[in-house]
Amino acid sequence: MTAMTDVAFLLLTFFILTAQFKSQDAASIETPSSISGIKVPDKDIMTIALGKDGKVYFGIDSQQDRITMLDNIAALKGITFSDKEKKDFSLMSNFGIPINQLKAYLDLPDDQKAKVKQPGIPTDSTGAGATNELKDWVFNSRKANNGLRIALKGDNLAKFPEFKNVLATLQAQNINKFNLITGTEAPPAGWKAD
Repeated sequence: MTAMTDVAFLLLTFFILTAQFKSQDAASIETPSSISGIKVPDKDIMTIALGKDGKVYFGIDSQQDRITMLDNIAALKGITFSDKEKKDFSLMSNFGIPINQLKAYLDLPDDQKAKVKQPGIPTDSTGAGATNELKDWVFNSRKANNGLRIALKGDNLAKFPEFKNVLATLQAQNINKFNLITGTEAPPAGWKAD
């Protein structure tokens, strides 16, 4: 019994010390359900999320790619970020802040960042307009890592016009292949996968 207790505590200690905590998302999104059994890849993934209020959020999974992407955006827009701001940005799993407000957001203390209601990344119906910042994030993230796969995560209550703006942004960059993130549900009786 003593040996089993020792092993149990060793395993518990191992899992606690090696666990990675999930960072807080910019917005909570309730995805629609589907019976698809295809899994979204675990790495090299770019996620574009659409909230129920039509706000667009963006994120990539690699911290190093986030820093490279931020450097690319900074060079494009003529902005400079400090090492602390880059580190804070690399810890954000996703965000919904316009580029002109990003530096001020990153300078906030951590407790105030959690209280900020992120306004979403600007998009437009043309997909390539000057006010569409999503196109800049997508382009510069692919510049940081050309192997990124795209996943769209939309809220169950999101309206189609906002989703259409995201699709227009991707199609303006000749991106026509992406994954849709949905919740899982049991298939109906008698259903077989082809």
